[in-house]
Amino acid sequence: MNAAHDAEPPELARTSSTPAAAFHAARRIYLKGQRLDMQALASELGVSRATLYRWTGPREELLSDILWSLSDQIFEQAKADHPEHTGAGRLLGIFRQHVGAVVEARPLQTFLQQETGVALRILTSREGGVQSRTVARLEELYREEQAAGAWKPKADVASLAYAVVRVTEGFIYNDAIVAVEPQVDRAAEIVSLLLQG
Repeated sequence: MNAAHDAEPPELARTSSTPAAAFHAARRIYLKGQRLDMQALASELGVSRATLYRWTGPREELLSDILWSLSDQIFEQAKADHPEHTGAGRLLGIFRQHVGAVVEARPLQTFLQQETGVALRILTSREGGVQSRTVARLEELYREEQAAGAWKPKADVASLAYAVVRVTEGFIYNDAIVAVEPQVDRAAEIVSLLLQG
């Protein structure tokens, strides 16, 4: 979720009227820390609001897709950065890097401050789109480690993935709202207990 790492490809820097261009234009707006205005975005693209909604869904769905795309990009990088680790050590290393980068992302901090209710709904509710995809991605990672024989979970993998996401949300988003430093290390301690095989 770091703007420096998320510059749009040059061919998408100029606005054109396609669903992909709509997504990338919205993502650019988000990364600048600006409020996403669907009418302004439709005008920028030269399409009607109805067309924009057909392409992207409602505003919260588009924001959810943007947040997920950035988070997943960070997650995949964290996975790539830990090839030498296995088992719970690898899972915790990926967790720390992913969550640490998410928490430090200035656009996310701005979004949480400017639109707290919307941001929390998108990030922490099952219907928001981010939580469910994060749980699924963690479950997939956990199953990979389990299948490789590098990790023996003490509980059902799907339940563990869900528990890790919920614990993390409590430590990083609640603290961010009240302007307390998000407690990534404290969350990592709890997650470490959950992941010990």
